[in-house]
Amino acid sequence: MPVKYLSQEWIDAYNAAVSADDAVRKALKGKSAVIQMVVSEAPDGEVRYWLRIGDGTASTGLGDAGDAEVTISQSYDTSAKVNSGELDGQKAFTQGKVKIKGKMLKMMQLRAPLAEVQKALNTIDTEY
Repeated sequence: MPVKYLSQEWIDAYNAAVSADDAVRKALKGKSAVIQMVVSEAPDGEVRYWLRIGDGTASTGLGDAGDAEVTISQSYDTSAKVNSGELDGQKAFTQGKVKIKGKMLKMMQLRAPLAEVQKALNTIDTEY
């Protein structure tokens, strides 16, 4: 049964998918970061969620991370296309569809590990 994108059920599925994926754990080994996501123009208004990476683990939740090192802002349309694999996240950034504030070097270092996270997310049956 599909889960609604950016809902609490999707967040729960996100956490389950990344915690069960050996490739994600391996890619995140030795890494740490707190990333704030801001998705504008969602069907129910702006959605904010965070991703916390800590030495082989990742967790996410709705709301704000007070200690975010990086903030990624994008529209719902862009976010849904990136999440579904229709649009590459790097390409969305270079096209100006994704805005990143904060520690850019950290984001560059996390590019490959976050690609593994995205692969895990692709296993979630998501309704956009």
